[in-house]
Amino acid sequence: MMGVLALSFSWVLALVTVEQKLTTSMAAQTVADAVALAAVESSEAVAQQLVVLNQARIISLEVQNGADQGITVVVVIELDGVQARATASNVS
Repeated sequence: MMGVLALSFSWVLALVTVEQKLTTSMAAQTVADAVALAAVESSEAVAQQLVVLNQARIISLEVQNGADQGITVVVVIELDGVQARATASNVS
């Protein structure tokens, strides 16, 4: 009986760990998406503010000005040890 309880407890802990990692991963991706969009639509300063407000940090932020006068931003952020990458553009 104790073995079954111990095994059940181990499974519950494993599921909680997986849920926490998925939640952090989704949050990191959401922040990366918002930062990339903010950099395209507003400015890098606004993007930096979003990063600070979300207690994340920018690993890289690359702004590419295309020949067609559009802007493409590629950003990688880290939130709680999880990295996420996003790209945003105002090119039609």
